[in-house]
Amino acid sequence: MFSVATAVTTVFTLTGPQDRLRQIAQERAYRTCAPDQMAWENDTTLVMTLENGIGTSFLRHGDGLSDDYPDVSIRGMEYFDCFDDPGFAKWQGGQLVYEADLITVFGILFPTDASKDWPGCSASFWHRSPPLSAAIAENCPDFDLLPLRQLAGPAPGWVETSDGFATLFLRLPSTPDAQDGLGVIFYPGIGRSTLLTGIDRFGGVARFRRQAYGQVSAQCPELRAVLRECWKADEKKRRKARQERQILKRKMRKEIREGKDILFDLFDPDPWVM
Repeated sequence: MFSVATAVTTVFTLTGPQDRLRQIAQERAYRTCAPDQMAWENDTTLVMTLENGIGTSFLRHGDGLSDDYPDVSIRGMEYFDCFDDPGFAKWQGGQLVYEADLITVFGILFPTDASKDWPGCSASFWHRSPPLSAAIAENCPDFDLLPLRQLAGPAPGWVETSDGFATLFLRLPSTPDAQDGLGVIFYPGIGRSTLLTGIDRFGGVARFRRQAYGQVSAQCPELRAVLRECWKADEKKRRKARQERQILKRKMRKEIREGKDILFDLFDPDPWVM
């Protein structure tokens, strides 16, 4: 069996007087990370980055930093590979302020256009909680959805994008502090949709649930025409997908009768679709 290493990145961001941070950088050299892995974000912010972990829990290491340097503010972040399942923490005055893990409900890419004046090319949605909301606002400002207002949409106040499989219709929050955004994730090829409610500017979601096409059309009448077009456009694809599922179900029943191992789940072929 082959062992595949998973890249882990740990980042500690210290904020305080510059002279104090220079002293800390000298003391933490080769203890938290090597000097060449320390960078100045500005005169009062020192960033220490370590690849492939720190040999212990980043929370435990952060607790140690906070105990040794209670006079500076410390933010910690750790994630796998390309920002998968990041964890966040913050210490102030020697005390833990928040600790939260980000689990993404849904993410989708927007077309990248360098001429547009908005920072990201994707949208991520996650189940909101008070500590996670604070962590995202401080650590992931590029999660901000409000700049997407300039994109064209199917109805006033809505934006739309697709990755070729799912189509996202997003009604942005009414104000920067509001949590009244609404999202519809539509999978016309398999006839499924998910409704996201209570969206804030950073992608925090109060609730998400799978709904039928008719239910979404009833709750979002302004999208009814465009949803109908999407539904009709992929009618042949849905029919083909149903036929393929029926064939696979028959194959699975046959293999069960023959006592063979089943390596797939045909009754829910896309378990990640909420």
